[in-house]
Amino acid sequence: MASIDYEPKLLAILSISFFLSCIFVSSTGLVAALDDSALLASEVKALLESGWWSQYSNLTSHRCKYWPGIFCNRAGSITKIYPPPEFLKVGNKFGKMNFSCFSNLVRLHLPNHELNGSIPPQISILPQLRYLNLSSNNLAGELPSSLGNLSRLVELDFSSNNFINSIPPELSNLKNLVTLTLSDNSFSGPIPSALCHLENLRHLFMDHNSLEGALPREIGNMRNLESLDVSYNTLNGPIPRTLGRLAKLRSLILSRNAINGFIPLEIGNLTNLKDLQLISNILVGSIPSTIGFLSDLTNLDLSYNVINGSIPSQIGNLTNLEHLDLSSNILAGSIPSTFGFLSNLILLHLFDNQINGSISLEIGNLTNLCRLFLKGNKISGSIPISLGDLRNLAFLDLSNNQINGSIASSLKNCKYLTYLDLSYNNLSGQIPSQLHNLPSLSYVNFRYNNLSGFVPLQLPQPFDVSFTCDSLHGQRTNSPEIFQATVFEGNKDLHPDFSRCSSIYSPPSKDNRIIHSIKIFLPITTISLCLVSRMLLSVSMQGYPT
Repeated sequence: MASIDYEPKLLAILSISFFLSCIFVSSTGLVAALDDSALLASEVKALLESGWWSQYSNLTSHRCKYWPGIFCNRAGSITKIYPPPEFLKVGNKFGKMNFSCFSNLVRLHLPNHELNGSIPPQISILPQLRYLNLSSNNLAGELPSSLGNLSRLVELDFSSNNFINSIPPELSNLKNLVTLTLSDNSFSGPIPSALCHLENLRHLFMDHNSLEGALPREIGNMRNLESLDVSYNTLNGPIPRTLGRLAKLRSLILSRNAINGFIPLEIGNLTNLKDLQLISNILVGSIPSTIGFLSDLTNLDLSYNVINGSIPSQIGNLTNLEHLDLSSNILAGSIPSTFGFLSNLILLHLFDNQINGSISLEIGNLTNLCRLFLKGNKISGSIPISLGDLRNLAFLDLSNNQINGSIASSLKNCKYLTYLDLSYNNLSGQIPSQLHNLPSLSYVNFRYNNLSGFVPLQLPQPFDVSFTCDSLHGQRTNSPEIFQATVFEGNKDLHPDFSRCSSIYSPPSKDNRIIHSIKIFLPITTISLCLVSRMLLSVSMQGYPT
């Protein structure tokens, strides 16, 4: 059999293959170019028809460089629509944009643009969309369930609108979601338990709605959650113990609901927590001692509940605390001396409880304290002299207790003191005269005690105080000259000190009396002499012959 030379044929086949592949690549590039051209044309058409930028220019070739809020990729396709509201208000033109033309859109950012109507359905088919923010507008209606198709979405913010009805459970399909913000709307119904499968979610905000039902137990599955705010709703039921699994949680705000039951012991597992607010619910039982494990906590607010028992001494372990509010509960027992370790504390509110015992000397260690409100308890004993060490104290309210002894003169060291209420106690002795030298003092109340002696006229009269610490260094804002008896009533042995008025009311000296008499009688004498002289002259004129 004759040998066959395969080499020339192989070369020919390779050459033909290479030629055909070049034709294929060229045609593919041509198709891609045609597709890009069609895409850009459709984007341009959508921009023009929307009318959003009509006041700027119709030169669409300038869109990527000069139109505010337009960002493009290298091919000129739009990737971000982010117009600053101070330069461009979309308003009622929102529905005129054909969003289906923007297949490369990654970010749609339109907060504070006076948008109204409902969400255009084309938004739900944007394949590349990752950031969607339509907050602070007037959008209404229901959230479309088709939003669950935005599988690449990382951030979704529809806060401060007028959305109604339930939250669609289809949002649980957004597996890449990191932040979900639905605050300040009119959502109702329960929190969908399906949302608890969003394991990548870090921030969940649903506050200021009308959500009802209990917090789902499945919430413990959201292991990456860092912030949870469902305050100002009508949620009920207990705090699920599964919350203790959220080890990364930094902020937990469940305030202004109807949540009931106990604070679970598992709350102590949230060792990264900085902000814990359970205000105004129907929580009962005692404060768990495990709360002392939350060493990073800066704000603890359990006020306006039905919590009883004593205040756990372990709270003294929370040395980073700046705000501690346990007011308006039915707490009993004494204030733990371990509170003296809370050297970063700015606000301490324990008012309207049943706390008894005395105020410990350790209170003087809280040198950053601005507000100390202990009113409406059963606190006894005297005002500790160590209160004078609170050099930043601006507001002090110890009213409606059973405090006795004298008013600590060391309060004169609290040079930023603005508000002082010691009314309805058993205080005795005199009001320290040094108090009137405090430059910021603008309100005092001493009524219904057993005080005696003089009331310094220089003490300020009452006025409405703004309870903030933003203006600690302000001067007295009202005139202290008028004596206000109402803030001293109920002290039978207390009376105003008029000694400083002696120069006004003392009788004039002998020399002053002489001068005063001359000033009064000299004009009268002069006028009388003139009248007598005129009468005599008239009589004498009548005696002459005509």
